Amino acid sequence: MINIDPGHLSRVMTDIYEAAYNPGTWNVAVERLCDLFHGSKACLARIGPDLQPDDAITTSFDPKYHQLYIDELSDISNPLIDAVFVAPVGTVYHDHALVGERLKRSIFWNEWMAPQNMYGGIASKLMASGPSFWIFDIQRGRHQNQFDSKDAALLQYLAPHITRAAQISRQFKLTRPMAAAFSHLPFGVVLVDGYMQILELNAAADALLSRPGSALVRKSDTLVVADAANASLLRKLVEQACNLKDGAVPGIGGDLLIRNAGTGAAISLSVGPLPQTQIAGGPFLQPCAAIFMREVNLDVQAGFIQQTRNLFGLTAREASLAASLASGRSVREAAEDAGIAYSTMRSNLESVFRKTETRQQSQLVALLRSLQPPLGN
Repeated sequence: MINIDPGHLSRVMTDIYEAAYNPGTWNVAVERLCDLFHGSKACLARIGPDLQPDDAITTSFDPKYHQLYIDELSDISNPLIDAVFVAPVGTVYHDHALVGERLKRSIFWNEWMAPQNMYGGIASKLMASGPSFWIFDIQRGRHQNQFDSKDAALLQYLAPHITRAAQISRQFKLTRPMAAAFSHLPFGVVLVDGYMQILELNAAADALLSRPGSALVRKSDTLVVADAANASLLRKLVEQACNLKDGAVPGIGGDLLIRNAGTGAAISLSVGPLPQTQIAGGPFLQPCAAIFMREVNLDVQAGFIQQTRNLFGLTAREASLAASLASGRSVREAAEDAGIAYSTMRSNLESVFRKTETRQQSQLVALLRSLQPPLGN
């Protein structure tokens, strides 16, 4: 067991929370933690897909081995990473005890750990989001005593503070673009990661998500849609905007209209990527999407049919269909109202898609609803 100098521990805690508000000092905090545990190496890192150079903060940083991991080791089977992935957040573990002898037989051990004098470590799983998770790991070298249960207990004490500082660091980075660009807007703005976890939101969005009966709510810091079909559509738009499926280039997002059950109102959503130039990088941030939202009245306003004809060059029947869809009616219901065959109305819908440059009904409805005045302010 290491001998803890109370003054040293106090400085470590100060450095951890200093890094929360000044991300450029995370390397100092990691160095101090490594010294506290008498480690040979320590790192604070995100583990997951599409790793970037700034996804890890390490002591004794070696660009050669860091790039080796990203290029050659991050995508191969790794018994340690696989075991930590399924472990609960908050777990503190000894790497050899967690995996056993398989670790020393792995490529990860022979090409990553041993060459860097990482012969046995303890770590904590700090946070998780989708296939990514964050760890703080401390290693000891070949000729050092291995960590014992009291060392693990000290890390168990410190880990919640590291996690909280990481969360503050992430929020601090995201609050700046929110405050600069979105906080004053009269409609809601929510920043989410690719797995619908809410990272930041303005007051208008908070009020909308908290409204009784809302089809879009906040549950455990996750954006949740009550209707399963719309939930799937929104998730796909967010995944696209966060480039989870298409590599490094984010998609354009899209629009969606979600009805509030039992009312004449709906929530109009527009999803797009948050430009990376708006936020600083670092190990605690993944690509983000911005969701703009406002509540709209489903009752179309007077003159709506003529307005859509003028804007998009629709025929009278096409404009009538557009008005029906904007007011929450289905294509089949619109066909029944007009007394024509469903197949004919479907043909009209394809024509409306073409003229409005939309590709699916949810996009069309969101576009049409954007022509309507929002509720309230």
